[in-house]
Amino acid sequence: MKVDMEVLREFEERLNPAKPENIKILGYGEISTVFELPEYPGIAFKRIPMFKSVEQVEKYIQTYYEYIELLSSAGLKIPESGAEYVVTEDERIVLFIMQEKLEQICNKIIQKTEIDKAVRLFERIMDEMRKIWNFNEEKKEEGVQIGLDGQISNWAIVGEDIYYFDTSTPMIRKNGIDQLDTDIFLRACPPGIRILLKKFFLQDILDRYYDFRKVVVDLIANLYKEGRDDLISPFIKVANEFFASYSFEPITEKEIEKYYKEDAFIWSLYLNLRRIHRFIVTKIIFSRYEFILPGKIKR
Repeated sequence: MKVDMEVLREFEERLNPAKPENIKILGYGEISTVFELPEYPGIAFKRIPMFKSVEQVEKYIQTYYEYIELLSSAGLKIPESGAEYVVTEDERIVLFIMQEKLEQICNKIIQKTEIDKAVRLFERIMDEMRKIWNFNEEKKEEGVQIGLDGQISNWAIVGEDIYYFDTSTPMIRKNGIDQLDTDIFLRACPPGIRILLKKFFLQDILDRYYDFRKVVVDLIANLYKEGRDDLISPFIKVANEFFASYSFEPITEKEIEKYYKEDAFIWSLYLNLRRIHRFIVTKIIFSRYEFILPGKIKR
């Protein structure tokens, strides 16, 4: 997937991330923003700023394409994708991940559908996720693992198929070593938080995406955010039936509730600290803040 580099460069030159205007925002990640450009309808762009060097961004792109290849090898269907970076006049390096825009996102579907249909959709997603852990088992002797953020908002229905589209964070491990450059993500944090996050939380956050059971717990817990806590019990039943063949400890509703409360608190605190940091940077230091932050998030 290719786009005109000048369109991206001009977009970045005129963008004020602290106060974005005339942008059709489609969604937010922890360090990125997904948006659409009028020049390219049907393509979702994900903006990832704060790269230190051309070498760093090119290595990230290389790992990104490798991740897509591994996901596809495991059997997942991935939308058409691409990646380009621009260097601005003031030498900022910004990466843009491009992807075919998908319409039938699974979290939007379950927000409105009946319980039995939602359960069938979850069963299909579980089948897709199982491919990843079967792949990791097959590749164990080669020392290759791939991780997955299996939240229901990262899946979409295309025709009769289910696609996984959250590929911009390339979670690959080789002989136990993460190939993801976590420095890019740490730079999104307020300076005083980076050391604490790296020392006490970062490894646990990364490990979560390589643990089948934890990925499913995270998916089910986010049903609270989707306003469908009535689906928690039937989803747990399906998950535990899948887990029986893996000898995993069964998931409980109490565990899901506890997990969600802790996760919601951590990410709300993180976002509030970033807003404070944005205020300091833009209103006190009078400098440029590189990240587009969401407004109030319903949890």
